[in-house]
Amino acid sequence: MEITFKTIYPRAKLNILTMMLFEGCLLTISINQDNLLTYFISFLMLIVLVYIIAIIKRMFFTKLSITLETDYVISSNGKKYESSRIESIYMSYKRIGSKVQGKRLVPMDLCFYFDKSQEMKGLEKLNEWAEHNKKEVKNKFFQTLM
Repeated sequence: MEITFKTIYPRAKLNILTMMLFEGCLLTISINQDNLLTYFISFLMLIVLVYIIAIIKRMFFTKLSITLETDYVISSNGKKYESSRIESIYMSYKRIGSKVQGKRLVPMDLCFYFDKSQEMKGLEKLNEWAEHNKKEVKNKFFQTLM
């Protein structure tokens, strides 16, 4: 029953735009500050720049997909998650995430949107997978890291 669906990285464009605005604000603040604060702001700017690069790399240079197999899920990163490790499936609007047992946050590679052309079929198969593996599908807000 191996089925692979093309996925979309959630909120990538919004994250990039927000981080670029934050970077611009930090730049304008750093121009008029003393040395110690300038170093701290430069450090923050570096972190934001790394975050922007990570988002762009994930968006354009990673084949985003999710593969549903009878007993496991393969994420975009190629990681294999056994169905016994997945606690439940969260849905927040069109964003979907699979919560791993013992973790508070949903792993970023298990957080996705289905591509518009595959959305209906993807949701149908995901619900079938969850029913087959006795996983609860919850309409609930969830958080990810990066």
